Amino acid sequence: MLKHLKSKKARDESGLFMVEGEKFIAEIPESYTIIRYIASRKYADTHDLAPYNTRARCEVVRDSIFKSLADTVTPQGIIAVCEKIPHTLDAILQGRGELIRYTPFILMGENLNDPGNVGTLIRTAAAAGASGAIFTQGSCDVYSPKVLRAAAGAVLRLPIITNANAADTFAALAAADVPVFAAHPRGDTLPYDTNMRDSLCLLIGNESHGISQAAQAAAHTLIRLPMTSSTESLNASVAGSILLYEAVRQRLKT
Repeated sequence: MLKHLKSKKARDESGLFMVEGEKFIAEIPESYTIIRYIASRKYADTHDLAPYNTRARCEVVRDSIFKSLADTVTPQGIIAVCEKIPHTLDAILQGRGELIRYTPFILMGENLNDPGNVGTLIRTAAAAGASGAIFTQGSCDVYSPKVLRAAAGAVLRLPIITNANAADTFAALAAADVPVFAAHPRGDTLPYDTNMRDSLCLLIGNESHGISQAAQAAAHTLIRLPMTSSTESLNASVAGSILLYEAVRQRLKT
């Protein structure tokens, strides 16, 4: 049964995930293998399924069964079951960017728990031309329906590493001469005074606790965003988006 793919454990074990809705399904890149489509009887009675069948078999199920698979309150009636694409840090470091010149430009989330924040950060990183994103063990699943919706399909366009071991990742970034710039409310550097034109990894920490002590020790620079004294902190996705686009601003001026 595909219903088990609604759990992170099943998605991790099977290497499969579900994409729901016509718009998101239409945007699935050719690089992804679609195992099958699932359509509700109501959808099949009012839509031509032939275009779906050119890429994978489209199975029609009772509306009640489809509703048990869907994550939305008012499902559109079509789901694609896809294989995950495994990405590696080496591939991200050697990838191709869309800015004037390519140097690794990576987003990293440590223990980010909110699907809305993770999805927004992925969407912003993709729009900013980032090389890829890394989410450590303890972060929410980027293939969960809530993250997929918040990212507006960007999960399928941006190379993403999930369940990463933080210590191993920091060591690999250091070996590749990619400095880690971490957002921190008591950082000693403003983003506007930080060189973001070269290789970098922007690190955003947990929504409540920020980055860990190990991450602070691994970070090349702790960056703070200027705020009035009455404001304690910014939402994780807002802070990350500001930093991503400060990097874009600097890189476009290079």
